[in-house]
Amino acid sequence: MMKRDLRFSRRRLLKSIGAGAALLPMLQADRTDAACYVGGIKRMYILAWTNGMLSSINNWATSGNDPTSWSLGSMNFQDSLKPYMSDLLLLKGIDYKFIKDMPGSGERTGHACFPGMLTGAFYQLLSSGTSSDLGGGISVDQYVGTQLQKGGYKGLVSLNQGTYVVSTGHLSWSAAGQVVQPNPDPNSVFNLYFKGSLPTTVTTGAGGAGGASGANNTSAIQKSILDYVIGDLNRFSNIVGSEDKQSIDQHLTSIRAIETRLQNTTTTPPMAVDGGAPVSTVTGTPAACSFPSTASEPKTTLAASVPVITKLQMDLAVAAFAADLTRVAVMQISDQGAANLIMSWLGFTSGGALASDPNTGDANGFHAIAHENTMRKVTCDTWFQTQIAYLIGQMKSISDGTGKSMLDSSVIVGMNSMRTGTHETTGVPVVMAGSCGGYFKTGRSLGLPAGTPNNGLLVALCNAMGTPVSTFGETSYGGELTVLKG
Repeated sequence: MMKRDLRFSRRRLLKSIGAGAALLPMLQADRTDAACYVGGIKRMYILAWTNGMLSSINNWATSGNDPTSWSLGSMNFQDSLKPYMSDLLLLKGIDYKFIKDMPGSGERTGHACFPGMLTGAFYQLLSSGTSSDLGGGISVDQYVGTQLQKGGYKGLVSLNQGTYVVSTGHLSWSAAGQVVQPNPDPNSVFNLYFKGSLPTTVTTGAGGAGGASGANNTSAIQKSILDYVIGDLNRFSNIVGSEDKQSIDQHLTSIRAIETRLQNTTTTPPMAVDGGAPVSTVTGTPAACSFPSTASEPKTTLAASVPVITKLQMDLAVAAFAADLTRVAVMQISDQGAANLIMSWLGFTSGGALASDPNTGDANGFHAIAHENTMRKVTCDTWFQTQIAYLIGQMKSISDGTGKSMLDSSVIVGMNSMRTGTHETTGVPVVMAGSCGGYFKTGRSLGLPAGTPNNGLLVALCNAMGTPVSTFGETSYGGELTVLKG
């Protein structure tokens, strides 16, 4: 069978059952048609949060040019990354120079860096409150995704997700002042890209699985989209090779697991947020789950559910990568302040408004803990590092069809808007993993020269993804941070 026939069959199946574009993984025919297949299909995942990558009482990794010559940070806060040292490229010394150099008046703390982390550009609006700041240019995720589309790629520009995004502080921009809203609801992501528009009525012959002709199987379909799809997939699998059968089985197994976790999450009564009414961002929720919805953007999730939601969002992004739904994903955990993010899964409970400065949120919120910069901050930092490690493990577990893992052809970037919790905009650490098809030299921990702007990192990401630029954001900050290539 011709490659184009296989690809047509895949598209025809998805269309005939109304399933979303990410339900099936890429097949061999699709992958071999990709221009970049020899080195693996390049993908970029950016994870961002605030309040510092580490605390003032523990240290970043030591410097070294191979995994045997350096060690991870003190107080065990990076222990989860130890199995992946050969995959890592750790940076210490990124400066957000744009926040100090841009004209005008307004807040210039690490929190105010958040809207420019991925643009490296002077803001269209720099205000006295970080939630009102407007980015001054396109962000790296949107640039790369748009350029891939211009080159013929048919997937999404990017998949933008969030967890507990309760402020209007933004990270991703399609152009100056044009925000790209993160989707904080994994149910919405699943329904849109995996479930699609499945029919509500399935007609089968007498005695068939659906009963008499015209029987309404809506409830069964809602219970599990995969229960409905598998019959068609069994027929479809007869025309694909053994490698594709294995890929389909692995992909559907992971989707089934996500679906089950989503069902468990959305049928649990929500807790109140900050003493208010229960909140849910679930869209298209079955009538049996009558959760209230937020009325304004960006939507919010339960603070106590952050660990569950974060992993669901990551797993959905990895599954979207496997299906080639997108080649760029951005995830933000909370927003530019995280003032009322109570990390209850780490043993913290609400302490009420911070007496010294009620405007900085809860006394036991992540923001206040970051300002303490003691062992409580290390506990929080350790959790964020484990999220990066989890994502690395997930992407390493999936074959890219080249005999290597998805991570080998991809790059993960973990970024923070400041160094520690006291608003520093200089010397900020960055965690990278994956060589992006051999572009970056991993297994290293680099101490960068003082004053290294984040723009050089953004240029490197564009170039690694095959969307070359000479500068990114403010041109005065120069070009690529070439040391990342070795």
